[in-house]
Formats: sequence, C-alpha cells, structure tokens
Amino acid sequence: MTIRRPGGDEGAAAVWAVALTSLLLVAALVVAIIGDVLAARSRAASAADLAALAAAPYASSSLACSRAAEVVRANGAELAGCVVADGEVEVAARVAVADPWRRWIRLLAGATDAQAAARAGLR
Repeated sequence: MTIRRPGGDEGAAAVWAVALTSLLLVAALVVAIIGDVLAARSRAASAADLAALAAAPYASSSLACSRAAEVVRANGAELAGCVVADGEVEVAARVAVADPWRRWIRLLAGATDAQAAARAGLR
C-alpha cells in the first residue's frame, strides 16, 4: 500500500502543458490575424497604385475616376475615393479583411478594412 503525502505535485506537468499549449495557440492566432491584415493592406496598396497609374492619362478628362474604379474592382478592392486636381489623380482603395478574423480585429483595432491611397499624374 502506498501512502500519499498531502501537497504533492502530481499532475502539475499536465497543467503546465495545457497552459503552454494554450499560449502557443493564442500566439499562432495573433500571427495569423496580423498576416491577414498585412496581406489586405498590400492588396489595397497595389489596387490604389495600379488604379492611379491607369487613371493618370485621363487626368484632364472626366474619365479618370471611372477608369480608376474599373482597375480597383479588377484587383479585388473597392474604390474608397477618387480626386482629380491639377493634372493628378489621387485614388483610395479599400479591401476587407477575411471574414474569420473580422470580429477579432474589430475588438482589437476597431476597423476591419485595409485602406491605401496613391497619386499619379502626367507632370
């Protein structure tokens, strides 16, 4: 017969293993969220850059913003703004972050869309 002493640490390793595994899972989730936000930001920046470059030849006409909108949509983004002034076109594009992360990002940062702007002209 085995006599157990009170206050032993049996099972302490299991508690530590569960705690460390939980910590690693939370860290992996945070890295995945940050990666998705950065990817959305990059897509928005690319869409804005390409749209501004595509609209620049039309900066002296009323077609600039419609051309920018076409290019932004073709790149999987949404046109957030378009301003034509002094022979230059400034385009803002918005990309929504992937749906699985939207609730977490809204809790952490308050915004769920990535937005970028670019300017191009014929000067």
